[in-house]
Amino acid sequence: MLAKLEGTTTQVGNFLETKDCLPKSVEKVYQNLIKHIEKQINVVNVAIDQVVSSKESLNQDCRNLQSIPGIGKITAIAILAEIPELSSLESARQLAAYAGLTPSHRTSGTSVKGRSCLSKIGSSSLRKALYFPAIAAKNHNPLLQPFVQKLEKKGKHTMVIIGAIMRKLLHICFGVLKYKTVFNPEILKINP
Repeated sequence: MLAKLEGTTTQVGNFLETKDCLPKSVEKVYQNLIKHIEKQINVVNVAIDQVVSSKESLNQDCRNLQSIPGIGKITAIAILAEIPELSSLESARQLAAYAGLTPSHRTSGTSVKGRSCLSKIGSSSLRKALYFPAIAAKNHNPLLQPFVQKLEKKGKHTMVIIGAIMRKLLHICFGVLKYKTVFNPEILKINP
């Protein structure tokens, strides 16, 4: 819901970019609409904070996720809102499949072998929540740099690398949530 409100704010703001072509009355309506939507976004944010802080285990999970480099409060809340109950999942691979972050191989018999891509059969909201943290991790996270360099040496396209980082981040999130602990960078160094 929050993403839809923010998207609507962007749309209305785009209309206001052409305010020279708009009558003043219409411009005023759009400006009032933006103010109203921003108030509603604040109301939703306060409600989200109240829900997270009202349940200690949820609050702790949110803090633990934020210990992962690149995962902020908004992303942590989005992940917690989108993932299924961890007791229903046996592994991080299942969570990656749920998010649609597993590779989909395109083949037909022995003669046709296409490029692999993300399956995208799964939670698009979860993929969206991980996209920008993956971009930030690709460029700025020293813990993931060996992984990124390995994929670049293999000649992987930038979007393939970002998808792989999204999957890696989701695996890390799974471990943090399953074991109810903060992120430990030593584990990532052992297991690139």
